[in-house]
Amino acid sequence: MTAPASKSAAPIDGETIRATYDRLLWGDDISGSEWEALGGLVRGHVGLLVKEVDALVPRLRGHQQFIARWVVVQSRRMLRTSRDGDSPEQLRDLATQCRALLVLLENPGSLHPPA
Repeated sequence: MTAPASKSAAPIDGETIRATYDRLLWGDDISGSEWEALGGLVRGHVGLLVKEVDALVPRLRGHQQFIARWVVVQSRRMLRTSRDGDSPEQLRDLATQCRALLVLLENPGSLHPPA
């Protein structure tokens, strides 16, 4: 399923993003080099998704808007502190943020019309 993207962006590849965070969240046989690779991927996914969700926030309604703002702020904070060599726990936390961002983007609820 492809999420709606901003006018200037390519469509979001939800399947690839889900595969990355699923591996980080539920993989139990991840090697050291794979942690590094997955960390780079999830940081890239979060960086892309946070921009898309942030652009969508003004059109969201009620509680969905509040949640999206919170997730965007927390995701940006995590990206600022995330680096190569993050612990598995830190990468799993970032994967959780990635999942939340994708869910918000793919399931925004009813939207206000574009401004």
